[in-house]
Amino acid sequence: MKILMIGNHLGVQSGVQRYVQNLLLHLDTQRYQVTLFVGLCHPGQASTEDALRAAGVRILAVPDTKKDRFLALCRHLRAHHDYDIIHYHTASKIGALACVAMRLLCPRAKLIVHSHIVYPPLTLTWRAAHLIYQCTAHWFLGCGVAAGRFVFGDHIDRKPNFSVACNAVDPARFAPDASLRAAVRAGYGVAEHERLCGFVGRFNHQKNLLYLLDIFNELYKTDNRWKLLLVGGGEDLPAMQAKLQDLGLTERVLLPGVRDDVPAQMNAMDLFLLPSNFEGSPVTLVEAQGCGVPCLASTNVPNDGAVTDLVRFLPLSAPFAEWAATADALAVGGPHADHWPQLAAAGYALDTAAARMEALYDRLAGGA
Repeated sequence: MKILMIGNHLGVQSGVQRYVQNLLLHLDTQRYQVTLFVGLCHPGQASTEDALRAAGVRILAVPDTKKDRFLALCRHLRAHHDYDIIHYHTASKIGALACVAMRLLCPRAKLIVHSHIVYPPLTLTWRAAHLIYQCTAHWFLGCGVAAGRFVFGDHIDRKPNFSVACNAVDPARFAPDASLRAAVRAGYGVAEHERLCGFVGRFNHQKNLLYLLDIFNELYKTDNRWKLLLVGGGEDLPAMQAKLQDLGLTERVLLPGVRDDVPAQMNAMDLFLLPSNFEGSPVTLVEAQGCGVPCLASTNVPNDGAVTDLVRFLPLSAPFAEWAATADALAVGGPHADHWPQLAAAGYALDTAAARMEALYDRLAGGA
């Protein structure tokens, strides 16, 4: 079976791309011949490319702009229109127009569109995109029900051709590990009596890192044992560094950049913070729970991924003192407990998720 999978780019700090990589590393790439169409990895970022090529995935990487990617996709489909499945990961209304091109240029393929975002407000142009998506796709996937409704329409989850494809992760990687926890904390100079909260992801408006620094400032004022670990990078980094300087917190915040050892970084944390302005169903929230780390997120994060009792939510309108008190209560410290029985039962183990995706491909393509 020939599959064209369309992602965003090859950088590992993108939650969508980490999901794509996780899925492809667990598909049977002998039976499913996958070409991954993506934007080039941004300079200085770690890439998923080597791991995917080693697993037998063909990579077609093009300049990472919407116009360049769209034109390159059209050129590719004019020359290669024998795909059985096109699996399109989307977080935009413009993606609906790309679906029209896919159906015209590769009419034999079954088109799966896969939503990864909830980004209010829901405008008239989004409503128009709903109609186009629903007229072009054969199957709809959402990382959660909320993400499906936002990108494809309010009642998409009532349709028989919609299902949730949860952001599953690998239990062999994202699991409590006391030795990793000790090693990373020692490497950062975090003493045994100190407490470490953290974040993994892009430093951008979506993730709301400047707000996170206000939370940490309040947390540190109530208990000066706290340190903050921010793993990743992005356009908000200069503003974050300036704010840390103004708050006098530069020495309490660790900024190691983009890392490819995310399980180790998460194991080091006593608390994972995610005060996002908007989300789909963030893979980092599942990764943190897999590592047994308590999580405190904003109510803008859909609760689909809150599978265990490790997760709490607060509105962004709550006082910083309430965020700090909740964070302090959640972060019990010490070795993390294993919550994989709950996560696996909810379908968040990657081998289960990959098997379900293979079954969907087979059903749509008739076992081609």
